[in-house]
Amino acid sequence: MTTTITPATGFDDPVQQSQQAFRALLDAMARPGRVTTVETEAGHPEGLSPALAAALLTLADLDTPVWLGPGFDSEAVKTWLRFHSGAPLTAKAELAVFALLDAAQMPALESFSFGTDESPERGATLLIQVPGLTGANAMIWRGPGIKDGIAMPFCGLGQSVWRQRTALSIEFPRGVDLYLGCGRDLVALPRSTAISIEGA
Repeated sequence: MTTTITPATGFDDPVQQSQQAFRALLDAMARPGRVTTVETEAGHPEGLSPALAAALLTLADLDTPVWLGPGFDSEAVKTWLRFHSGAPLTAKAELAVFALLDAAQMPALESFSFGTDESPERGATLLIQVPGLTGANAMIWRGPGIKDGIAMPFCGLGQSVWRQRTALSIEFPRGVDLYLGCGRDLVALPRSTAISIEGA
């Protein structure tokens, strides 16, 4: 007997709400390290933060393969994403345009596409659910959209992940873009931002 899973709700007004969410995502990416609250209401599967749910519903479409990492590779999330976005799901991380990830179960960043020298924009965007966006400062971010530098905590991501991201700076303009989401809030980390870990 096959069990049919009813997808969680998405946007009530997809056009208007996706535009609102897109503006929030753009604002976050233009101001790396600054917490942006995604006010747009979006239904989501249990366990997925509202901010990242709104981001996925806004960004993913028929032409953007999505890879679901450990913790999100469930029938509930798959059904919800297919129903509301039509985005194809890929079993290969390196083929993903977007990846939904849990901070506690992070794969190596090199698992994802960094784009090419000719088409750096093909680098993946990683949507990472983290336990918090505050805490003891552990690194400095510098780059476009940041005046001087901004002190940042690890946000629940292991130091090894941040060391991998630090090493990626030499690949620019190739690389990956990150959104860190917790509840309704998110922080963006574009590939153009350089990171220095305190004490490293």
